[in-house]
Amino acid sequence: MRGRVGQAGPLSRARIISAAMRVVERDGVEVLTMRRLADEIGTAPMSLYRHVADKREVLMELLDVVSRRITDRPLPASPDPRRRLIDTVTEVHQVLEANPWVVQAVLAVEELPPSALRLSEHMFAAMRAAGLDERTAASAHTAIWRYTWGHVFFGHLAAASARSYGRQEPAGRAEYEEMAHVMPAMLELKSQDNFRDGLKAMIDGFFAR
Repeated sequence: MRGRVGQAGPLSRARIISAAMRVVERDGVEVLTMRRLADEIGTAPMSLYRHVADKREVLMELLDVVSRRITDRPLPASPDPRRRLIDTVTEVHQVLEANPWVVQAVLAVEELPPSALRLSEHMFAAMRAAGLDERTAASAHTAIWRYTWGHVFFGHLAAASARSYGRQEPAGRAEYEEMAHVMPAMLELKSQDNFRDGLKAMIDGFFAR
């Protein structure tokens, strides 16, 4: 229903971004359009263009909001560069798991806001302190981000093998002896623990080069 602008105050960039955040948190990035955003606020779509250029600009602003939830506070500062890197990426993963729409937003704009560069700078500083050369640091940075994005986007599929195994009749499970040993542990894994274990293994591999 339109006509809520006067009740909630004048239209502003901040109000538009706040409304966009509600939409993506509730319904996902794919439903966010300028018309849908105008409906959320209770105004006409054309009125939004006085404050934002397009959907891409709105998404970049939303990504900046989430990025600053991490970068506007002190980043992990352990004297051990390995621990510092693991703690930093784990914090990022926690924020992304709480805001899974971020992955869709990044895919849509194919860019990160400038505020996110502080994370990469912090990560590269830890790698340099650990003695990684430029090529290894670049490979590690790429692998870490792919792992992190993938865990957030496809993490719900981690237990797919366990579900498939569980649907087998007892007689049908007989040929999966190794899975029978591992299944209890797989079912007990928590998302964050699973992420951190994999992250440690990956970082150890690069640091051991």
